[in-house]
Amino acid sequence: MTYDTTAPISEQNLFMPLFSRNVRNVYGWLTWITSSLLPFNFCENEMARRYSNLGPISNKTLMKWMHQMCRWLEAKLTKTLPESFACVFDAWTCGSTHYVAVFASFPSDSLRGYEKVLLALSPMNDEDSLSAAAFLDFFDFVLDVYGKQRRNVVALIGDNCATNRAFTRLAGIPMVGCASHRFNLFVGDVLADYEDLLCAVHAIMKKLSNIIPAAKLRRMTPLCPKQRNKTRWSSSVAMLTRYVELKPFLPQLGLDDIDMLLLNSRQDRDVDLLIAQLTDLNSVTLALQDESLTLADVRMLFDEVVVQYPGAEVRLGPDASVVEDPTFESGVVKVLQHMEASLNEDEHMAIALLSMPSMPNGGYVGDTDSMSMATRALKRRKLLQARSNYLDCRFLRPTSNMCERLFSVTKWAMTDRRRSVLPANFEEQLFLHCNSFL
Repeated sequence: MTYDTTAPISEQNLFMPLFSRNVRNVYGWLTWITSSLLPFNFCENEMARRYSNLGPISNKTLMKWMHQMCRWLEAKLTKTLPESFACVFDAWTCGSTHYVAVFASFPSDSLRGYEKVLLALSPMNDEDSLSAAAFLDFFDFVLDVYGKQRRNVVALIGDNCATNRAFTRLAGIPMVGCASHRFNLFVGDVLADYEDLLCAVHAIMKKLSNIIPAAKLRRMTPLCPKQRNKTRWSSSVAMLTRYVELKPFLPQLGLDDIDMLLLNSRQDRDVDLLIAQLTDLNSVTLALQDESLTLADVRMLFDEVVVQYPGAEVRLGPDASVVEDPTFESGVVKVLQHMEASLNEDEHMAIALLSMPSMPNGGYVGDTDSMSMATRALKRRKLLQARSNYLDCRFLRPTSNMCERLFSVTKWAMTDRRRSVLPANFEEQLFLHCNSFL
């Protein structure tokens, strides 16, 4: 081994002599394939071997080390998980396989106040049943892998569907209903009043997607028609917006089938009003995607929506019927707002699992005169938390959007050419992909 004294010191050339060539090859291929969600046989691709500086390894060797890496990461997560944490869960169906994703969220010293790790993404142990009892058995199995029990889970975060609510009652753990799911239910109520208008626009978009109308439309504009997906109300916004963009070209197509479907002036005005209304509501949806959002922030957002839409109280109110544990959520909101003195007896009991002893001397952090503005702000936040008798409740996520983001990522891994991949191997690849920061 020779060293160039004039070469700049970097992390790569500093630690390179400490690892053998074989170790660097395995690590390189494993990182490349798991981070990019590539097929496992990519390491045997002739072009990949030719145009990379990694040595050749076989698919079997890669899989062997991937299994070993997952066992090592599971052991590390067992040590990393604290005694109290929350679990965020959701389900996703690919073909005929029903996957369940379980994340753990717990307090940390990071700026956002929490850390998240993927615990599982696999089919349920008993695929013949998707009941709450079957899901409880699966959940206990996942916790047992990391040496934890239900008493370590202070809250469950998921959609407000009947099965999830029954599962949390069986588990005896408070539930935080997904705020995005609740808001989508409210928007669904709003769109129900415009169903006839949406169906009329959808009929035009569907007709424009046929071969002859689409060919005529391409001669006038590069814009293509968009159809709505009833399970995603944002697609209704996209469809209406695209209709407004295509409206000047529709009479020029010269097709009787299209002319019969054209909207009248009143319907066109309703489309413009509905677009403005949905665009405003979409801003709330985007705000709910923020990973730094807390339950207190969601309460403020929903209160603002209720002011403009009084009927939204049924879906978005703190005591809405869809909320499984309103007392627990209201108690957490008060803790996040540093209003612990206003907690009533029921709220004290509901959030008892979140209690912790406060720091002595009120969490005194020393002289702040010599600190910068940013440091003083962070110290002030830590001081408020130190005076609290509860955990930093920012780790109690108001939505299960982290699961939705994971399911979006899986589309890159579960392509049409990888449908035969075993669920265990698929889970391990996503497990390493999501927890690579560890």
